[in-house]
Amino acid sequence: MELTRERLPVPVIALIESATGMENASSLSHTEGVTRLAFGIGDFRRDTGIGGDPMALAYPRSRLVIASRAAGLPGPIDGPTIGASIADLAADIVTATGMGMTGKLCLRTAQAPIINQQLRPDDDEVEWATGVIRKLTRPGVVVDGADKPRLARARALLERDEAFR
Repeated sequence: MELTRERLPVPVIALIESATGMENASSLSHTEGVTRLAFGIGDFRRDTGIGGDPMALAYPRSRLVIASRAAGLPGPIDGPTIGASIADLAADIVTATGMGMTGKLCLRTAQAPIINQQLRPDDDEVEWATGVIRKLTRPGVVVDGADKPRLARARALLERDEAFR
């Protein structure tokens, strides 16, 4: 990794595609020059023998999300959806964002606008986030332990909305 970074002084997205890569996700996320982690689902599944069911992939996705957070990186980028089904792509995006991933690789250029649309919060989510921020940022309003996570989620939703506009 260091040799690559020295020869190509550009931001690096570390693509995690194997059991060894997953085991090293934390150290990779802390490596100078790494700006994001991405999940190479197909190669990872081939390497590990894990199936494509969302539950089977929950651990590796969570591990990448936690490694990213611990290193101060944005949420990781989920792997591509195999096949051309828009319904499968949409379902994969719901799963990935629910796990804390904030991007999605694609194998077909036609998938990019669908991914961007699906990753962008809908109007109801933006309205909810705006209301939460308006309410909870006034002095003395935060009243319990649930308020801070809601406020953080609201801010993250608005950041994601801005990124996908």
